[in-house]
Amino acid sequence: MRKTILAVVASILVALGGAAAALYFYSRPTVLEVAVPQLAEDIRVMAAAAHIFSHDHNEIRLHMVPVEDSAAGAALLDQGKADLAVMRGDIALTASAQTLAILHRNSVLLIAPGGSKLRHVPDLRGKKIGVVHEVASMDPNARLLEDILSQYDLPLKAVTLVSVSPGETRAAVEGGKVDVIFAAPAPQSGMDHDIVAAMAGVSKKAPVFIPISEAKAISKRFPALEPMEIVQGAFGGDPPRPAAAFDSLSVSVLLMARNTLRDDVAAEVTRLFFSHRGAIALAAPLANSIEAPSTDKGGAIPVHQGAADYLDGTERGFFERYSDLFYIGAMLLSLVGSGAAALASRLNPDSHERTEQLTEKLLQILQAARSAASHADLDQLEWEVDDVLTGVLGDRGMRGAGAPSLHLVMLALDQTRRAITDRRQSLSRDNPLIAFPAPRHLPAAE
Repeated sequence: MRKTILAVVASILVALGGAAAALYFYSRPTVLEVAVPQLAEDIRVMAAAAHIFSHDHNEIRLHMVPVEDSAAGAALLDQGKADLAVMRGDIALTASAQTLAILHRNSVLLIAPGGSKLRHVPDLRGKKIGVVHEVASMDPNARLLEDILSQYDLPLKAVTLVSVSPGETRAAVEGGKVDVIFAAPAPQSGMDHDIVAAMAGVSKKAPVFIPISEAKAISKRFPALEPMEIVQGAFGGDPPRPAAAFDSLSVSVLLMARNTLRDDVAAEVTRLFFSHRGAIALAAPLANSIEAPSTDKGGAIPVHQGAADYLDGTERGFFERYSDLFYIGAMLLSLVGSGAAALASRLNPDSHERTEQLTEKLLQILQAARSAASHADLDQLEWEVDDVLTGVLGDRGMRGAGAPSLHLVMLALDQTRRAITDRRQSLSRDNPLIAFPAPRHLPAAE
């Protein structure tokens, strides 16, 4: 009996331990590694998001991994060393990356100092172009410029590229190091306004904004680039800068995930960025530019299925995602329960052996009843059956026996009693005098 109780207690403890472990693994936060290029505004946005997610005890945690540029972030995704990455769409397209959200769109600017005769992109042939960059290398923006020049059959070797940091813009132009400035700054970062203001300070005349007139055609060739219109007065000033709207391009900065990231995790990350966008923007105003990517199947940059499910409102709930696991778990619990019952029975060998002994004893009585020669023999066998019944009811060890074992004993008991009854009736038919003896005569009175 004690072994049975211990077995039941052990089974309960195992079940509780399994449930606690499952609850722990389900409820603990998921930490995602995020590769972030060395761009001040992008770092500020991701740092604010990481702080808010942690402060609100969300199930997603972000751990930032600084990288040199978008290409380095793409490499970490390919190697499985990062789960998410901030990448510019024209640079680090890789089969391992899929979009969760558009963080912001950077406008492309070609600006010449006031009084310059440069008016169109083909006029840049033979000119010195100052490529403004925030990261250690100007290569990302240089490749963007090369894509634009190729539309006008202007090879990169036809111009001279000069690396310029954001703070060197005015000095580079005034010193004659460059003829025109090329930049793709993030909106609301202040860098675009600083560059325009620096160019405006070079001359008393308004800076010249060179339009990219073939922006739509370029976007067809390079889907990561999108046509945009820079409106009049976009960079302030009086008179407004620019004085009139003009065509240009934009390049998206994306929050991307490795394609092996679970759909539910990708959906939750996407949900958190959109639901907390206002809170993130309080610390990093650039977060106001976060927008949803197109979920069209034919998009140039693929969207992660989890993000698409959230954005399209087709995200599956918890029970929908794990219904198969619940079904399999129920089957396993049933098997475990049956196994525990069998184990409990086997762990109580005394009662098990006792039921086997009683069953064998009843079978022996049954066989003896079939060949009993007299009612007296049957009476003796009935006494033995009563002894067996008394043993079953009075033995405390038998109370720990399993239901199948007790059922077997009771079946044998019933069949044995029936065999005794049948044999008694048979003997009575063969010898009626024995079955119904004549009444004894009393002696006559004297």
